[in-house]
Amino acid sequence: MKKQTLKKMDVVICMSLKDCWFFRKNLYFIKKNINPNHIYVLTDKRNFNYIPNVGSLITCVDENEVVDHLTFSVCKSIVEKYLTTQAFGWYYQQLLKLGFALSRYAKDEYLVWDSDTVPLSELNFKDEEGHDLVLVKKERHVPYFNTIDGLFHAPKKAPYSFISEHMLFNVSIVKEMLSLIEEKSQFKLPWFEQCIAARKEDVVQVFSEFETYGTFCYNYHPGKLKVRPLNTFRLGSKIFGVMASRKEIQSLSFDLDTVSFEMRDYPVSWHRRFVQCCIYWTIRTVIKCRVKFGKFPL
Repeated sequence: MKKQTLKKMDVVICMSLKDCWFFRKNLYFIKKNINPNHIYVLTDKRNFNYIPNVGSLITCVDENEVVDHLTFSVCKSIVEKYLTTQAFGWYYQQLLKLGFALSRYAKDEYLVWDSDTVPLSELNFKDEEGHDLVLVKKERHVPYFNTIDGLFHAPKKAPYSFISEHMLFNVSIVKEMLSLIEEKSQFKLPWFEQCIAARKEDVVQVFSEFETYGTFCYNYHPGKLKVRPLNTFRLGSKIFGVMASRKEIQSLSFDLDTVSFEMRDYPVSWHRRFVQCCIYWTIRTVIKCRVKFGKFPL
């Protein structure tokens, strides 16, 4: 079989403190199997020292300077205004992924990649005809679509979900979508507030950036996205834990294209389970202190 040529593109990764340590392992696989032109890490500036290879391949961007007028504090106040959940970081990273299109770093397109997901095989994200290749799932969370209906007119809904561990965003289409969201806002809210204000229910998860962008393309740019199958597995941590070696991670490539290692999924090994549990709860404590006290130094 002819070896495929990987198309270079910019990669955008939103990263919390809990993701920094595993990212150092994942970077080898990202460079090998995605072949990024450049990697932009959007994170709290206090995490900059934990990110490797800054300056050559990687640019760390202060998450509070990606989008004008959108900071973590602003996102927190918006979530508290419309919802009872405290999933502030979860909403913030979604808004940052879309807002990157408005930043000075954005070019024609960018690939958003989950920091805890390892690409095990060489992956292209465009086919020879120029379609953007998307991985789809079976999930169908109704509140997401109720919110989408409040953001823009989208009579057609795909028979699958666009939510996965990555998405290739076209900058001009994202800008078009965000402009339309603001235009349709009854109270002329900025797009990042309208994305949450348009919710119909008060549940934890009312907005998905991938589902919203995918549905927008499905209605306004039909033919832009093309579904492609990949063998994925989200429970890598239950096998090896986040302490997995490069060799252990690579061993999963015989049957998988991507594997994710979530910190909250504990491995079977009692030793690795104990270590990972200590790491996870220490980091959670630091993050909670950051949110509560603001200028927490770590």
